[in-house]
Amino acid sequence: MGGKGGGLGTTLVLALVIVVLGVALGVGLARFGSSLPIVGPLLGEKPPRTTTGPVVVEGIKELDQLATVRWTESVPVTRETGGDILDRLFSGEKVIVIATGKVEAGVDLGDIDKDQVSVNGDSVTIDLPEPEILSASLDEERTRVYDRDFSPLNFRPDDDLVEEARLQAVQKITDAARENEILDTAEHNAEDSVRAFVTTLGFEEVRFR
Repeated sequence: MGGKGGGLGTTLVLALVIVVLGVALGVGLARFGSSLPIVGPLLGEKPPRTTTGPVVVEGIKELDQLATVRWTESVPVTRETGGDILDRLFSGEKVIVIATGKVEAGVDLGDIDKDQVSVNGDSVTIDLPEPEILSASLDEERTRVYDRDFSPLNFRPDDDLVEEARLQAVQKITDAARENEILDTAEHNAEDSVRAFVTTLGFEEVRFR
């Protein structure tokens, strides 16, 4: 009888110890589990974010000049010499140029700084630079002098007149792009591109102001 009583007592003591250890372990995991390098992942806890504001800024800067939209258009341009009757008689000239050109608009991210990017947990707020026209040029293969008309006594073509027509064509194409809200489209596309990049860093929300 004495041996059976001693064995029962030992079993009760071991059971009590196991209960106490279980309670202590539960409290410890509840309070410190997420900070433990091995236990945290096992509990499904997300690791602390290591990406900081300066890292985001440098990543965005590497996108540099983000050309987000391109506008292509063809326009006719007419240029002619002025002056009095004698000028037009001896040097009068009329040039018609059919020009095709392209305009690219986007956002220059090269100068963005830390004051324009703020990080708060899983959220990033970015103050993007204003969209701008990045380039405007003629497509030489699709731009030509359509007509060139000289006065009866003009035997010296004025090549500067053609160049003036080309420059005017670039300006007309740029104006047309602006009228068709190329800058608004560039801004929206830039936001989409930057948002896609920043989310690859692990952020869940990207805002623009």
